[in-house]
Amino acid sequence: MGAPIVLLDDRGERVLLEHRSDSDRWGLFGGGVDDTESVTDALHREVLEETGLRLAEHHLLGIFSNPTRIAAYPDGNVRQVVAVTFIGRLAPGELRLSEESREAAWFGWDEIPWDKVAATQHLALQRARVWVDGDRTPYVE
Repeated sequence: MGAPIVLLDDRGERVLLEHRSDSDRWGLFGGGVDDTESVTDALHREVLEETGLRLAEHHLLGIFSNPTRIAAYPDGNVRQVVAVTFIGRLAPGELRLSEESREAAWFGWDEIPWDKVAATQHLALQRARVWVDGDRTPYVE
């Protein structure tokens, strides 16, 4: 299970994306949930590790569980990927990226480089725009 977050600027006009060093794709911050932590604990840990900043606020955006999102592991296990996705804002401070990221950049909603964003995160970004426009109902897939 993953816990990604759509990070917004203070006005909800831009989203912060990371350019990942492992996949050369743009995407959301966040990551996996360890077996000793809750989803929100994982969210806070991952954001701090990947940005050097704490979350000022977060809200549930949705649960994304499309059965076509499959992960095959070296030990032979094959599992559906489920993402409990949040939307929120960072606390003030200086952004410090981890080695997982090549760079980070703010994108206006009409500037998101969709062809360079991981396809598995398109729907979450689209739902985030709906959330910013006023529909705060969590999405469940």
